[in-house]
This record gives sequence, structure tokens and C-alpha cells, in this order.
Amino acid sequence: MVGLQRDPAKPSVVAPGRTRCCQARPWPLYGSYGCGCWSQGPKGVTPLRMDGWLGRTLLPLQKHVTLRSVGRPGHYPSWRPSAQPAPLLTSALPRGPAGVKDGDMRLAGGEADNEGRVEIFYSGQWGTVCDSLWDLTDASVVCRALGFRNVTKALGGAAFGPGSGPIMLDEVECEGTELSLADCRSLGWMQSDCGHNEDASVICTKETRGVHTLDLSGELPEALERIFESQTGCDLFIRVKAKEDELGLCAHKLILSANPEAHGLWKEPSSRVTMEVDAECVPVVRDYIRYLYSRRVDVSLASVQCFHQLASAYGAQQLQSFCAHLFAVLIPQDRSFRAPLDLYAYALASRDPVLEEVCVQFLTWNFEALTQAEAWPSVPAALLHSLLARSELVVSSELALLAALDVWSRERGASHGEVEGLVEKVRFPMMPPRDLFQLQFNLSLYRSHEALFQRKTLQALEFHTVPFQLLAQYRGLNLSGDAYRPRLYTSPRWSANQTASAYSPYESFRTPKHPSFLFQDSSVSWSFVYLPTVQSCWNYGFSCSPDEPPLLGLSKTSSLDPTIGYENKALMLCEGSFVADIAAFKDTKALIPSALGTNSSRSAAFFPCPAGFFSSFQAVIRPFYLTNSSSVD
Repeated sequence: MVGLQRDPAKPSVVAPGRTRCCQARPWPLYGSYGCGCWSQGPKGVTPLRMDGWLGRTLLPLQKHVTLRSVGRPGHYPSWRPSAQPAPLLTSALPRGPAGVKDGDMRLAGGEADNEGRVEIFYSGQWGTVCDSLWDLTDASVVCRALGFRNVTKALGGAAFGPGSGPIMLDEVECEGTELSLADCRSLGWMQSDCGHNEDASVICTKETRGVHTLDLSGELPEALERIFESQTGCDLFIRVKAKEDELGLCAHKLILSANPEAHGLWKEPSSRVTMEVDAECVPVVRDYIRYLYSRRVDVSLASVQCFHQLASAYGAQQLQSFCAHLFAVLIPQDRSFRAPLDLYAYALASRDPVLEEVCVQFLTWNFEALTQAEAWPSVPAALLHSLLARSELVVSSELALLAALDVWSRERGASHGEVEGLVEKVRFPMMPPRDLFQLQFNLSLYRSHEALFQRKTLQALEFHTVPFQLLAQYRGLNLSGDAYRPRLYTSPRWSANQTASAYSPYESFRTPKHPSFLFQDSSVSWSFVYLPTVQSCWNYGFSCSPDEPPLLGLSKTSSLDPTIGYENKALMLCEGSFVADIAAFKDTKALIPSALGTNSSRSAAFFPCPAGFFSSFQAVIRPFYLTNSSSVD
């Protein structure tokens, strides 16, 4: 292209009203070559277009340009594109000192090599890039050019501190395949009005593109499993012993010694180990030893107890912790309730209070379903004592609970003492007088425990007919005790249902003001609503912060009674079959937990819902006497 340059001493002369183009010549176009076309008119020179070369590469500019200044004869005008110039090409840019060439980039100001303020070299100096239009696509060009595999963040506002020197590029727009920001569309070199407080920055992934890894480590677990399954070349012989069963296995000390989970298998240098396990766990031992080889294992509802037992006995702490976490996940899968009852017995035998509480919690929240299951008569009396002591027991009514207890005692053949101890836990005051009267005719337990039932019925009738102030004064009754507080009754008398998918997520219902018969003519109106967004909160008159939805709203329209308080709860139902969690209504709102507990900032449901969402919600009203209210003497 040098041969096409015009002699600067012989400028083109354009006659008035005529258009003239020069041959290729050294215009001051970003330090490169160009050819300008203009028209000479009465008012001076009017620029029309410009063709340009950068280095030895033709730029497809042919854009209208504006004339920055017109020199006197023998001097050449300075040009500035009026439209956005085409991409700047880096392949033939001149090199700077120490081999640095125009278009080279670096990161500055970061604490690690993969992050920092973007700086680009041009015309012998380093400068920064303005964050206007800066995005991940632009940042990816920088990261890949510097040898990183990809970009994590594109940052603006001088995230890694302000730079110095000129702002080299502004309004950069890359396609993502360029080798440098200089190849991307922009306003051109040093055509920016940004300040260094707008310097662009990037955070790249730490993986570099210069290293190419062949990773076959994923095949290692399977290879180790095959070594174990071959049962050859062993130097450790394992005898698995149960009451009426025995199993022989062999293993390899060298492989097991590399896994800390296996160190508890043999505590002394020996070539023989005896494992004593329960009979039902013998089939799981082989899978357990295989896990010590491969460090992976599949755990199901059928095997979780045995894996937990083996891990606890032989010091496999990671497997033990994994199984402990799975109990709450797997227990709801058994609709027969055999598994939670078996795991409860195992928790008692192994003295595991955490597992015991998981089992009791599930049975408490799903008590109604438990009473209808085939396993109901096999529930131990001690477990029933624990369940009936809880106010969060979910059941349709106290009468339904007593009827289920009647079936349990009859089919189990419970002793007189066992039955009386359980009947004492029944909250007779929570049954209306009509139900109390019918007990003597409909309950087989009544005839064998008549004195107890008469005493409990009298207690309940006093609650229903005598003002609580008199009961406290003359009977010395603690009306804030459990016997005088409702459980979670799910009958329509005390609750309402709502689904997240309902066309109108709003339910109005009425409940008695209080369980006492004294309030039979008084009722309370409630509104129960599902609130998925802040906008829905506003629509229904609730005040919500942005991080609260989705949530449930519960409000009452009746006047306040200073002698009555409420402990209302929201039940989260999964697949319409089990209660996964319970939340309290606080200030008319109950937060909905995360159904699965993954990738969420909110708390997880106690029992995860496999579907990933709750099928429905139930609001349960729980009134009680405020014995410390101002109206109480």
C-alpha cells in the first residue's frame, strides 16, 4: 500500500461544485492510511466518504465523515467518523516496547490473576476501557485472550479501582469471537468522554486454556468396585455374623487403608475381621464394603437403617451423616407407616435422639393418616404417650382421636393400665357437650373405664358451662394448660384449605370464637389467602417485604375479645398425602418454606416434598383463654 501513497507536496485540488477522491495516502486516520472524498462548494469543503487501511489491511469503512479541520493548501484535513467505525483489526497493529503490540490486554488491580480492571495497549501506552455497554460478551473476549476458559462477571464502576492514562475504548460491542477488544465495534481509539470512575473490569474463571487435562478419574470407582467383586488377591478376610445367618467376604487392605471411612473396620493388625450385624442387614454388608472401595453408594428407604447402623458401628462418619440426613427425606415415602415405626424403634435402641425426634415429628403431623393405616395397632404405647402429649398433633377432632384410641386398645389387647394412661392424655374439654354425651354409647372403652370417663367428662362440662374466671377462682384450674388448649384440628369447624394453583387463591370461612360452649352463638370470620408476589400482598391488604413471598395470609374481621388469644398455624401439604411442615401465623402472615430446600435462601421444609412444591395449604384456628388478660381479676 505504500506505493499507492500520494506525495504530500502535491495535494488534490477540487474545483468548486466538483467531487474529487484522492488516491491512497497517509491521512491522519488513527495513524494509518486512508483515502478521502469531498466536494468543494461555495461554503468550503464538504466531506462525503472515506476509505481506509489499517496497517496493510483494508478497512471497509466507506462511511460519511465530518471534517474536523481544514488546513491551508499543502496540508491535509483531519477526519473523524460520524458513524460508528468498523472493528479495529489487531493482526497488523504496530508493536510497542518489549514486544507489546497495540490491542494487547491485561488485568490490573485485582487480588488474583483472573480478575481486575481491563487495560489495553495502544500507541505506546496502556489505557482503560469505559463501562458503557460493557457486558459478559465483551468480557469473555478479554478472558479468553488472556488464556482463561471463560468469564464469570463483567463489572463496571471501577470495581477494582480507577486506572490511569487515557480511556482507550468506549461503547465496546463484541460478538464474542474476537481476539481482542480492538477487534470489536466501538467509538474508536481514545474517543471517549468517560472518567476513570467508569473503568470496566472482569472476573474470569480460574481454569486456563493453556492446560489440557485427560481426566479418567470418573472410571476409578467402578474399577475399584470390580476389584472387590472379583474376591481375588485379598489379604483381609471378613466374617459377617448374624443370629441365624453368616457371610464370608474378602478385601484388600491397601485399598481400604486409603479411605478414612474404612479405618474402623479393623482396629488391630490382622488378616481376619468379624462383623456382627442384625439379620436384616446381612444383605447390605456387601454394599457397605463396596462403598469403602468406591466411596459411592445408593441408599433407599429399605436400606437406610442398615447403612446407618453399619456406619455408626464401624466409624464411617460421612456415610452416617448422609443417612441421618436422608431419614427426613425417605420416611414420608412409606404410606404404610411401617418404616417410620421401625426407624423409631431403631432410634430408641441406638439411643439416637435426633432420629427419634424426626420419627415422632412425622407421626405427630400425620397422626390422622397413621390412625387409618394397617400399622396403627402396632404403635407402641410409649410412642402413643409421646404423641398425645403434643399440641401440634394433627387430627380432625379430639373425638376422632379418642375413637382411634378405642380401636388401638381393642386390636392390640392393651392392658388396663396402658389404656388409662393414654385416656388421661385425651383433651376432653376440646369435645363439645354433644360428643361427650355420646361417648357412653359409642365407645367400648367407656364400659371398662367408666369412672375415668365420668371424671374427665365432668371436667369438660365445667369448662363448657362455667366462666373461666370462676373456674380459676374456685377450682384453681390452670386454663392455660394443655388440657384446655386445642390441637391442630383439621375438620371444617376449625380449618380451611387453599391451593397455590387455585384460580382465586382466597378463602373466607367462619369458626367458633372459642371451643367452650359458652361461645356457641359467637363466631369469627376469617380470610385465608395465598400470596405469591408483593403485588398480591398489596391487592389483599397485606404488607410484605420483597423477600417474603410466597407466603400465606390470614386475617379476621370480627372484633377482638381481650380474654381470647389465637395460636393459628399453617399446614404445608405435599402431594395431598402428608404434612411436610407447619408454620405459625405471625402478624397475620405465615412464611412458606422451600419445598425441597435446595438453591433457596428461605428455610427448608422439615420433610422435603419430592414434587418441588406444596400441593395445598391448610389454615388451622386455635383459640385459647388469655388468663393473664386485663379483664381477669
